[in-house]
Amino acid sequence: MNPDHAQSHLDHHFPSHHESEEWIGAKKIEIPVLAGGCLATFLSAVITSGLLVANGALVMALLSTAAAAGVEWVNGERLSQFILFAAPIGLVILQWMMIDTVRRILHKRRWRQSAGF
Repeated sequence: MNPDHAQSHLDHHFPSHHESEEWIGAKKIEIPVLAGGCLATFLSAVITSGLLVANGALVMALLSTAAAAGVEWVNGERLSQFILFAAPIGLVILQWMMIDTVRRILHKRRWRQSAGF
């Protein structure tokens, strides 16, 4: 069957250049959609990086304050390095979970308002 003469809506719709170029049936991604996805990914990376820097500074300040207060376990090199590495990452995970929860709540609220509930 020639794909240019498809009879059913279930038949594949091949682009006009299907005979001249290799085509595997993938849909073409429009540039604005692709750019929007790239922008969302870039913003997510920027926000995550900012949160990591802020959380790292917060954890470092807390460790310094604890060391100045005389907390002995903070002076242990291995434990303090682990806390300085793991705590900001754990905080970023919790912060993204909070962001997702707030977005979900706001999305439901907007949907209810637009639906007239």
